[in-house]
Amino acid sequence: MADSEGPRPTFWIPIQSTEDPNRFEFVARQSACAGPPDRQFLMGGVSMAAGVHALETAIGRPLLWATAQFAGGATLNSRIDITVRKLAEGRTVVQAVADLTEDGRSVLHVSAALGGWDDSEGRQFLNMPPVPPPAECAESHEIPFSRDDNLAGRIERRSVHQDDTTAEEMVWVRVKDTGPADAARLSLISDFFLGAHTRTRGGRSLDNTVRIHALPKTDWVLNVTRMSGFAAGVAHGVLYQFGEDGTLLTTASQTGLLPPR
Repeated sequence: MADSEGPRPTFWIPIQSTEDPNRFEFVARQSACAGPPDRQFLMGGVSMAAGVHALETAIGRPLLWATAQFAGGATLNSRIDITVRKLAEGRTVVQAVADLTEDGRSVLHVSAALGGWDDSEGRQFLNMPPVPPPAECAESHEIPFSRDDNLAGRIERRSVHQDDTTAEEMVWVRVKDTGPADAARLSLISDFFLGAHTRTRGGRSLDNTVRIHALPKTDWVLNVTRMSGFAAGVAHGVLYQFGEDGTLLTTASQTGLLPPR
């Protein structure tokens, strides 16, 4: 379906059970998968987005923080079961976990805190770098195996800056035709950490942590990735996400396996 023909479905939203509000089901359709045609796999960022959506829906509170441990891969058309469980509940914050499994095999484990309160004294100490708006940036075609019906075809990227010497990348990102960024979308977009340095391309994420600062309405998200270093065959680093108005959206961090040489 062409962009002009109307909005596409939000492909990471799982179906909540009518019998148990803490149980969900998610099918890894092609729109949620990446990779070569004969080896389509569910992207970790999509599974994290599904877990975050399940947590917010079951708990009924907004996400404050979530960390995902990618335990196993899932392939095209896999049926994923999601179970949400509370660990602790206070007056303002609930701590909970979401487990994603395929036929009893662990795919993803998400630990999270949800809730908080209205804070009129909220402050932002980290400012967005001075960058041109998305419309003035060149389109990036660095996602391999991109086509209209898979995940890569749903992600639009506009390159701002990339430097292997400083291990820094800045890129505008959006998920086409799915509305403004929320906690689940930001979790998905933050999983493009690997690839910020050419040595990491083709690697595999081990984890992803997202801390929510603010959720203003924004279509494009600026990912500012800074690799901390490579050690023991893995890459460590941080990623900051900003809205088009300069608002800090999230602070994220990740560790990923470097691809073999």
